Amino acid sequence: MSISFNLNEYSITIEGTTLKLLRKEFLLLDFLYQNKNQTLTRDQLLQAVWPLQVPSDRTVDDHIYRLRKKLKKWDNVVTIETVKGLGYKLVLYVPFHESHEIAHDMEFQSLTKNLISKYHLYGHGQAIQQLIDGSTFGIQLDDKHRLLVNFLQGDFLSILHSAELTNKEKALPLFGLYLLLEKDTKLVDYYLTNLELKQYFGEDDKEEIDLIRILFELRKGNNDLAKSLLIQADSNISPKLVGFYGFFQINWLTYAISIKDWDLAEQKIDVLSSFFEQHPFQREYGLFLTLKGIYHFYVKRKVIAVNYFTQAFTVLKKTKFAFPTIHALYIADILRVKDISEEASEMLAMKTEEVYEQYELPLLTIKIKKFLDSIL
Repeated sequence: MSISFNLNEYSITIEGTTLKLLRKEFLLLDFLYQNKNQTLTRDQLLQAVWPLQVPSDRTVDDHIYRLRKKLKKWDNVVTIETVKGLGYKLVLYVPFHESHEIAHDMEFQSLTKNLISKYHLYGHGQAIQQLIDGSTFGIQLDDKHRLLVNFLQGDFLSILHSAELTNKEKALPLFGLYLLLEKDTKLVDYYLTNLELKQYFGEDDKEEIDLIRILFELRKGNNDLAKSLLIQADSNISPKLVGFYGFFQINWLTYAISIKDWDLAEQKIDVLSSFFEQHPFQREYGLFLTLKGIYHFYVKRKVIAVNYFTQAFTVLKKTKFAFPTIHALYIADILRVKDISEEASEMLAMKTEEVYEQYELPLLTIKIKKFLDSIL
């Protein structure tokens, strides 16, 4: 039995039923769930849910009381136990019928993971959530895959706090997010260099690291080095690697706009347009629309540019994934969009404020930095 968490709406789904919670209730339950069947002290709970406040132990007790009332309907499935003198523990109960048959059929589980991977590739976050929440198909993800889904949908703390993942498994997704949030490029450089030296990235991560490095060099204004890395990656990231190729060409388009090579930009726009005709991947498509908007702002086609920007953030929002929107804001920052258009500046400021508040990104940046410091 598992609980599905929806950070966007501060709701959970248990046995096909959705329950809305208050924000702190949601965060508290999420932290308890990520550390299920483990005793957590009040101090640990305070640090996780109220890190920048100075509430009393009573604050935790009050929130636990409210959660217990709201979860009473499912006390045969999940309970929050008091561990006398220590704190609290969330306990999940696995019904007999769920521990057998299809839930443990390896072929079925493989098909499930492939289906979720395909939905992820196409940017259909809502479909993933419905697939997991619905009880019709008997689909249950293991904890690691559920954490990944939660992370993609914006529950970034789930990976940070998880006891299910090793530090090596946490390193790449958390560093990739930190790269998009940290303004100090020297700090990012330090972490990237040392994570590689200590072999936190595996051979399977090569394409992703290549994409990260290209984007980061563009962020630092090292356009010549970025171009060299793009040319090197040309031989590794072919159109057959559809999961990376769209992002790779998006990096090429970002480079072209960065150096104001409009012929190259138009060439890459054509390449990406053809790619999306065959592979309508919504995460990459939202980034592509963002870049088309930036391109048109630069060449003084303001009306067209605003239209593309509006489309971009609509597409990205519909994916139900948080990461691509943060990625789009990072690209806009690289290309100094705020300096070329008042309209673009206003749109980006509103979207940035919305996203940074919704996902508590300033606090998250600090927490990821502490994690990276702890493993290096």
